[in-house]
Amino acid sequence: MFRSCAFCNTPFDGDGGPSGLGVGRRIAFDEWKGRLWVVCPRCSRWNLTPFDDRLERIEAVARAAQSGRVAASTDQVALIRWERYDLVRVGKPLRVELATWRYGERLRNRQRERMKVVVPLTVAAIGLGIAANVAAGGGFGVIVWNIHRAVDWVYLRIVGSRKVSLIESPICTHCGSIMQLRARHVQHARIVPDAHADMGVLLSCPRCHQEGAQLTGIEAVQVLRQGLTYLNLARGGRRRAEDAAREVDRVGGPDHLVREIARRELPLRALRPERGLALEMAVDERAEVEELERQWREAEEIAEIADGTLGSSTLVEEELRRLKNRDGDQPSG
Repeated sequence: MFRSCAFCNTPFDGDGGPSGLGVGRRIAFDEWKGRLWVVCPRCSRWNLTPFDDRLERIEAVARAAQSGRVAASTDQVALIRWERYDLVRVGKPLRVELATWRYGERLRNRQRERMKVVVPLTVAAIGLGIAANVAAGGGFGVIVWNIHRAVDWVYLRIVGSRKVSLIESPICTHCGSIMQLRARHVQHARIVPDAHADMGVLLSCPRCHQEGAQLTGIEAVQVLRQGLTYLNLARGGRRRAEDAAREVDRVGGPDHLVREIARRELPLRALRPERGLALEMAVDERAEVEELERQWREAEEIAEIADGTLGSSTLVEEELRRLKNRDGDQPSG
């Protein structure tokens, strides 16, 4: 078994998990066509595994996927979390009951990032406050008591000041200025319908405060991902991931949620807290699974060529037929 990516030569991470390959943390598989790939952690290209014992390994990965949890899916590709591995299932995914895992991990990571900034600043500020309190004879108790609020405010300013990464900054149609967007500016944006894309993001100019540019495609997604991260942090409170996930499912999935919000054309900051978090989830899930599907289509072209050289071995045909018939008909989609 190869140990590094055939495209960029980067060593694979992980140990292959349920596949038994010995390498890989993200494994992609297609039961119907008998494909098994290891996804490179660096370039994200899909590396087709040798055919020798591929079919048995696919069965093992498929069994693990059935007990895993679907993070996102399209009609063709499903991203499944199983223990510490990512399994990418090609074909119509099995329906898995909604639970906290869909977004809980990201919220926990966000909280850990916040604590890395807040805790040291709080400790330092309390130390200075105590010293000042002693020197002044106890007159700074209220200031020390409110230090954590001040530190939280500082952290939110840091997150809100992060520059939104765009290939080219838009130009405001009202004042003609280059819109240097920060994460905090996106809360004034609106998601709107667009005739040529899934959605458009109508941006408010930081200088003249008028709606001055509309983004679509990848740039719209990038703006939303950074802006919603700040907005959901700034609102505070304890919003549970499962509540936001139910909000996504209640309207029929990420695509339906985005279309519904676009139809109403509300500013992002006007969304209910749980809907704001649900929108962040939906945008992230759509972006990730669309990229996975693009990678799969590219990998499938290579696999068709590679496996096409195997000829029509009777043993291979019988094994593929057994896999196809194990769960019934071919997956739809």
